[in-house]
Amino acid sequence: MISDNADHTGDVNTSSESQAEDAQQQASVSAIPQPDSVPIGVPEITRDQLSLSKRLLNWRTLIPLIIVIVALVYFAQKANINPARTWEAMKSANLFFFLAAFAIYYLSFGIRAWRWRLLLENVGYRREQGVLLPGFWKFVEIIYISFFANVVVPAKLGDLYRAYLLRQQVNVSGTRSFGTVLSERLLDLIILLLLFIPAIIVSLHEHLPPQLQLSLELLLGAVVLGILSLFVLRQAREPIARLIPARFRGQYYHFQEGTLGSFRRLPILILLTVGVWLCESLRFFFVAVSLHLIGGSILHITAAAVVIGLAEALLTIVPATGGGLGVVEIGMIPIIGLFYTGPNAVNLSTAAILLDRTISLFSVLVFGGIVFLIAFGRQTTTKPKKIYLDNMDRA
Repeated sequence: MISDNADHTGDVNTSSESQAEDAQQQASVSAIPQPDSVPIGVPEITRDQLSLSKRLLNWRTLIPLIIVIVALVYFAQKANINPARTWEAMKSANLFFFLAAFAIYYLSFGIRAWRWRLLLENVGYRREQGVLLPGFWKFVEIIYISFFANVVVPAKLGDLYRAYLLRQQVNVSGTRSFGTVLSERLLDLIILLLLFIPAIIVSLHEHLPPQLQLSLELLLGAVVLGILSLFVLRQAREPIARLIPARFRGQYYHFQEGTLGSFRRLPILILLTVGVWLCESLRFFFVAVSLHLIGGSILHITAAAVVIGLAEALLTIVPATGGGLGVVEIGMIPIIGLFYTGPNAVNLSTAAILLDRTISLFSVLVFGGIVFLIAFGRQTTTKPKKIYLDNMDRA
């Protein structure tokens, strides 16, 4: 009798332990990213929530824009910029070199599309895993629309648009896709700084002002901090996950995989990123050559163009206005002044900035608007799809 009770008790204990193990396994499985299906209970993200028109007419967009316009007018008066002389300088620009700058800038969109596709494949979006990514030109279109969104409104809304537009094309995790965009941004920043700092050293030699030297030290510190952050995030994946509430842990795994899992095939990604920034630098190089803005050896002109072009890219990081409008124009005048102090310097520098921004800002605004209208016009003629982004995308 005692033996039977003991056996029964043992069976109960074994059953309880088995149930506990099953519950633990289910809990651990639920924390791991599952296939990219729409999470239950996650609200639908509509096009209205990412409406450019609503954000463009928002006071958070309009007030900084008005302030920047006033600042530009004030700066132009204080800098003694002569509109007539600036216009004459722009008209005298060599058309061939200006068109070369235009072409090299638009070449960068193809490189960006190729790179983003690699990043997405790195996190598991391949045909072998049942994910059929869009074609090359669709990637170019998505990235171009994201640039248009960044030009129209501040706060880098275009980065979120990329994940949103990709989700409309193929059923993938919005968080993981957005993670690849962030990893791309981080890779951009690291390579940009690694190109920018040597270019300053080559172009300015020992004539670096103390303020600029301090800026270089801060930039180097930012590069080191970025690399260390990547290392810490990769090594501390599970400890960080344990600090996150269980219901958000799946989104964290998706986000972490999208951000750090993207850095496979790193040599190719680095080469493509260098190609992107070379296109940005060559754009200003051809603009400068078209105006005979910078003299000296070809090495000096190239290094100066790299410094100015990459400095412009750094200025666009400030999310105060769409496309860095106002911040870039005001910031580039003293940067160009480091390399050109000849006669009519202010007006010639202003002409170079306006020609450069015609390519990188106004052309994206015009052509991007056309592409945006065509792309969203196509969607209204097809059966609408419900688009979901997980909690990280809505944050």
